[in-house]
Amino acid sequence: MDTYGHPPATHSIVANDAHVRNVAGAYDDHSVTSHHNSITNVKNIQITNSGRHEMEALLKHVAHGALHDSAERGPDAPKCHAETRTAVQKDIMGWIEHGEKDGAPKRILWLSGPAGSGKTAIAGTIADVCYKRGLLAASFFFSAFAGSMNRRFGRPLVSTLVYSLIRHKSIVGLKEEVLSAIEDDPIIFERHLDQQLETLILRPLRNVSGRSDRNHWPAVIIIDGLDECQGRSESDIGPGGPVPALESSAQKEILAALSRACEDPDFPFRIVIASRPEPVIRHSFSTSPCPTLNIFLDDKYNPDSDIRLFLQAMFNNMRRRFNLSSTWASMNVIDILVKEASGQFIYAATVLRFLDNPRLGSPQQLLTRVLEWRSLNDSKPFAPLDLLYDRILRTSPDPLLAVTWIRFIDSQRPSSFPAYSNYMLESYPGETEHVLGTLTSLVRLVDENAEPSFHFYHKSLLDFLKDPQRSADLVVNYQSLALFLKERYYQTLQGVYWYEIFNLAPYAEANAARGPRSKATDQSTDLLSLQFFGLFCYYLPYYVEQDRKYTSGDVEWWLLHLDESNWEEGIPRMFSSVHRQCKWYRCLPSCGVWRKGILRHCREHDWHVPTGKEMLRDRFKKFGFDPTTPQEFHLRSPRVELPGFERREACLHVSSTRHRPQ
Repeated sequence: MDTYGHPPATHSIVANDAHVRNVAGAYDDHSVTSHHNSITNVKNIQITNSGRHEMEALLKHVAHGALHDSAERGPDAPKCHAETRTAVQKDIMGWIEHGEKDGAPKRILWLSGPAGSGKTAIAGTIADVCYKRGLLAASFFFSAFAGSMNRRFGRPLVSTLVYSLIRHKSIVGLKEEVLSAIEDDPIIFERHLDQQLETLILRPLRNVSGRSDRNHWPAVIIIDGLDECQGRSESDIGPGGPVPALESSAQKEILAALSRACEDPDFPFRIVIASRPEPVIRHSFSTSPCPTLNIFLDDKYNPDSDIRLFLQAMFNNMRRRFNLSSTWASMNVIDILVKEASGQFIYAATVLRFLDNPRLGSPQQLLTRVLEWRSLNDSKPFAPLDLLYDRILRTSPDPLLAVTWIRFIDSQRPSSFPAYSNYMLESYPGETEHVLGTLTSLVRLVDENAEPSFHFYHKSLLDFLKDPQRSADLVVNYQSLALFLKERYYQTLQGVYWYEIFNLAPYAEANAARGPRSKATDQSTDLLSLQFFGLFCYYLPYYVEQDRKYTSGDVEWWLLHLDESNWEEGIPRMFSSVHRQCKWYRCLPSCGVWRKGILRHCREHDWHVPTGKEMLRDRFKKFGFDPTTPQEFHLRSPRVELPGFERREACLHVSSTRHRPQ
């Protein structure tokens, strides 16, 4: 596995042959050649194969879902409704196309505004317009709720921008220069962003300067959702979610690298960055040596008028679909909703999704309920939106459980298996629909293929739920969430839900053991169960309940189902975590069971195990496992000590060819 959970190149198809043949220049396969041509062709084949290797290395570090036109973002990605946001779009496009004519030209445009003001829709629309006009050099759309994890982190940013840049044939020679740089420094993707930027973008651009007319090059790079970047890589996220300090550090690193690029005379592109005005981002822009044009989405751009147009169009569509009267949702009603929205497009969008939920009633009935929920407190900036969220959440038959489930979903990160959270939560088939079915205006429950896959429509819902001043009695604090997580993982390990999840009920009576250690679940070798087992075992070290009773069978089952590609991280992490709450004079019973089983397993597989002296010292100063330096931990695989071993962070891929239980 590589850093982002991709399988090794031998198990991945990362580029078709047509792309590979174009990597390193012209390569023509002639069937009949002279001896001289044969030698030349051999040389070309060698070059091409080299280019293939470097291109594969690059593609493994690209966040494919972050591209503006990616399948992951899909055709329903946020875009400006027709005839809305025209003024701000005109300002941005004018800067992109003619910004160099300003009295004091600026290379970076920062599009900011409060939550729900439509920044991503504007960025997406501008990206589409620029793409059609040949102006879009590259794009990266961060997302805290993306299906692919690498859209949440800063590390793949440069690689993804590079991928887009080398696809532009107008930048003659750039692809060859980039691939040569990767060949010279194969671990460039593990270096900090500033070094990646220098090696993969700035230096290659200098080397190709003058080979082609810059007037024919694309003009702009668009980066959206910087505030949703949750760290440098997945190791920056703990079991309770993103760590604010690491989020801020990653965002600062990105802005510093981009600012440096814009100061380089050989970097010809302008950059549009869209984000909330978070303190660390505001400070970075205010102290940057690179002048920035700031466009803030306030009343100057008349959001009320755009929201009114949006609501009118959507209500007209709803009238036709539901055969409603022409008098339904009158202009007076629209005016009320526009006032309640307070410039937040997310309010209007949430209302419309709520009205389109037949489980709750007809659109007429639901619109009446929305109008009854009007806010009486205008002193708080998000009061109308908070009230809307509150009322929708309370349509669940168990609102507090629904909120707990939402927080659970937010805390999990199984990008390779979207249904993981669903299977972890349900204690019987259909429970998700029962608990969350009325909340589909806030969270999508299935993907386009009707398969379980959670998606939050907007980050502001989590902002609301995490702030006790806003969510009041619906708040689920960190301690409560941690207890819920540990309880759910313990119950799942003991097999409370396994038979319902994988339809193994016929085995229930035949097997006394109800846990995943039972022969019934061991006989389930389909990909679905193997994926679930692999991810469950990967996450379990974060949620071991140290006050619970475990058996050697629990440990053996976990070691059997933990994917071997995760041993170097998973086993040391469990060895460290189970001892965290122990006293210096006495270990908890769970610690003894887990450590005894782990040490036996590691000795059988020739691992380096702690000495008696090291174990004694561990009682007073506990081992802390750092996945970035596995070679320094006292319990380590012999592979970690081999030359060229690369650490594997938070690998979430579960191979279908992994070892299967007999």
